[in-house]
Amino acid sequence: MGKNVTPKEQYKVLGGMLEAKGLDIDSIKEQVKRFTVEVPTWIFGPFGGGRFGAYTPPGAARNVFEKVDDAECAAALTGAVRNVAIHTGWDAPEDAAFDSITAGDFEQLAQYCEDKGLGIGAVNPTFFLEGTHYGTLSAREESTRKRFIEHALTSCDVAAEHGHDLVTYWLPDGSNYPGQIDLKAAEARMRESLIEIYQKAPKSCVHLIEYKLFEPGTYSTVIQDAGIARDLAKEMGDRAGVLVDMGHHAFGVNIAQIVARLIFRGVRGGIHFNSRYAADDDHSVEPGLRMFEIFWELVQGEAVSKEDEEQNWAYMIDQCSGLENRMHAVLHSIDSLQVSLAKALIVDAEKLYEFQADHDIIRANRTLLDAFLTDVRPLVASARMENGGEADPVEAYAASGYQEKIEEERE
Repeated sequence: MGKNVTPKEQYKVLGGMLEAKGLDIDSIKEQVKRFTVEVPTWIFGPFGGGRFGAYTPPGAARNVFEKVDDAECAAALTGAVRNVAIHTGWDAPEDAAFDSITAGDFEQLAQYCEDKGLGIGAVNPTFFLEGTHYGTLSAREESTRKRFIEHALTSCDVAAEHGHDLVTYWLPDGSNYPGQIDLKAAEARMRESLIEIYQKAPKSCVHLIEYKLFEPGTYSTVIQDAGIARDLAKEMGDRAGVLVDMGHHAFGVNIAQIVARLIFRGVRGGIHFNSRYAADDDHSVEPGLRMFEIFWELVQGEAVSKEDEEQNWAYMIDQCSGLENRMHAVLHSIDSLQVSLAKALIVDAEKLYEFQADHDIIRANRTLLDAFLTDVRPLVASARMENGGEADPVEAYAASGYQEKIEEERE
């Protein structure tokens, strides 16, 4: 589309292209408008995902309330953020000792979020702390397991009293060498701990179990893949499910297939969105082919942008690498997710299914690629603006003066 074409004209041209496929652009736009994703508090502070940990980006939030301020800015520019994901250990008041944190400690934060038009979303127990190098919920030492079970239960109370009843778990438990731990016994202890948490937690809580191929352990991780996470969730109960983090897989793993299988099996699900080039880099989301494939499975599985929010998976950004402007990064990620969703929504499904039935392999593939290669940015920009956001949130942020403001205030 030419540079002199107005956004309204671009939208009209795209609408004509979609109409030829039997698709209604206004209906698709409404689905894009319904998509929401949580942003995490930890993206806005000095924490660097373990990489360049001493680097603090200009204007970094100094406390959890400034992190919420930044989340409010992201919500205003994108129209796609309603909740903020928190870490119980990191976001508790500074004077609260880790082992004495209570749900009451988060009352002020919950009220501050509400005042900003936001809510507390996923609550993450903070397991990866000093003293956890031999495990948490799978540790041999009963005292260690008890300590982190209690911490998880506190997180469940926070979710029930101040959030949306969602608790997500990433456990750093694992080993560096063969023979270091009894693999079967470690999984058994993990299972027992998670079941105990599930049974003692408020009955409203939904529990999503995250998995990871490696890190910090390099030989084994107790919850290594989606299969283990699903097995544990199934043994916990029907309010437990699986959280897929984009960076937590070996190269070549088909994440779209994992998503499809979880949906097919009726497993509760959620996604931590990010990008990686080497390992778990926690880089910003890019609207590439892999992300599009995942959103196509979510669209087919009716797990995204449904009017009944109970049908939707839980969606969160989990990124925090070292050097980029953090606000640019989160805004770019949200934009990329909205673009990926819009592309998945314009797939000519009827034609695709016909080609699949006829084993017309290349034409089926080209049908998906036709949607992927379509420029849907006019549609996304229109949806975003109707939600009160900006056509280009990154450029709008750069022109807003907010970065200069926080650099001056937080120096």
